[in-house]
Amino acid sequence: MKKTALILLLITGLINAQEFTNEAKSITGVFEAKDKTKSEIFSSVNKWIAINYNSSKNVIQMNDLESGTIIIKGINEVQQKSSTKILCPNMKNIPEYSTVKYNHTIEINIKDNKYRVIYTLVNIASEKDYGYDDLNFRCVNLNGNIDTQVNEFNEVMEKFLKQGLIGEKKRELVKEANKESFKELNTNLEKEIKSTMVNIENSIVSVSNDGW
Repeated sequence: MKKTALILLLITGLINAQEFTNEAKSITGVFEAKDKTKSEIFSSVNKWIAINYNSSKNVIQMNDLESGTIIIKGINEVQQKSSTKILCPNMKNIPEYSTVKYNHTIEINIKDNKYRVIYTLVNIASEKDYGYDDLNFRCVNLNGNIDTQVNEFNEVMEKFLKQGLIGEKKRELVKEANKESFKELNTNLEKEIKSTMVNIENSIVSVSNDGW
């Protein structure tokens, strides 16, 4: 019983040590790293980068121990529900979800016993841009209402759907589906970003001080 209470206390302490601030396209997390020097945190973060990125040399933009600043760039993937399935419900080759890739930067500012992570989505990383990427990216808002942006997206889609002779009833279904899709997308993005930050935190907290 005492062991369980101790584990819960440790978990609560970790949660309390996190402070997140959401902006439209970025999330900032501030973390405590008790009894960890600036150099130790810096080393742990670099190890995390080496493990989680295929080539740390290609992703690291800045790596300065003196200023305590590390900046990396990368690509993350998030699932988004496709409204196309509503237009063609019987076509098995159309997936319910599609993968959206985002270019991002992660800036980590380090002090003794504390560090800050600023995770910023830059744009959509698309090999083929059919003209929707900018519209799609406008609907990313990690800090507020997206109704205006989604309405703009739906207005553009409405024109194409009319040109494709899609009936009004089905067009309305697509609009509603897009609203739910982007809400879910933003939720998934926030979870993925915070999960990455907690992953970094775990790599710092779990470092042993026994000489190994």
